[in-house]
Amino acid sequence: MIIFSNNYLYGYRIDSIDNKALVDHCLRIEQVLIKNFSTIDPDWYGSMATAHNNKYNLLTFPGEQLNKLYYELVKHIPELLEDKCYVLKSWLNVFRKGQKVDWHPHWPEKCGVWHGFYCVQVGDSYTKYKIPGIKEDIKIKSEEGLIVIGKSAGDKHTSSVWKESKRPRITIAFDIIPIESLSDDLAGNHFIPFKP
Repeated sequence: MIIFSNNYLYGYRIDSIDNKALVDHCLRIEQVLIKNFSTIDPDWYGSMATAHNNKYNLLTFPGEQLNKLYYELVKHIPELLEDKCYVLKSWLNVFRKGQKVDWHPHWPEKCGVWHGFYCVQVGDSYTKYKIPGIKEDIKIKSEEGLIVIGKSAGDKHTSSVWKESKRPRITIAFDIIPIESLSDDLAGNHFIPFKP
């Protein structure tokens, strides 16, 4: 485990995933999303796949490397979680030249949610965090095979602007949510079990 900010932001380096194969798979999935969801201005989301994050769960798409990623998340992250029942939602971030995701939070602190991302193809990029009670921004250099996860408790984060033109920056983002923090209307059916 890497500690980026004690009791708040952590990382794990993994080498079990074939990122080249995962890049190809993610780009195929992006085309499926483009075909099935309306074209919208991604605004501060940075990309269409990110802007539609509440309409799908990336980890429900079949694929060997996605299965391996799910296994790695289940293997490492539970040590950070409370003894509760959790679910996971996941989405794809595909940023092309000039794109980024702007500063944003995820869930309110009272919900007890953790948010993270996995670096698939990230080149010379980074993510910055503003964490409550810490003066300086925390800058995390992106590297393929890195999982970053932190509490959703008042922080905001952003990615650097992607500068490459020949290939996109690809990350896989996720929220890990205690079941009691979800509404009981069952409308959000894109969550999958994470921890019993």
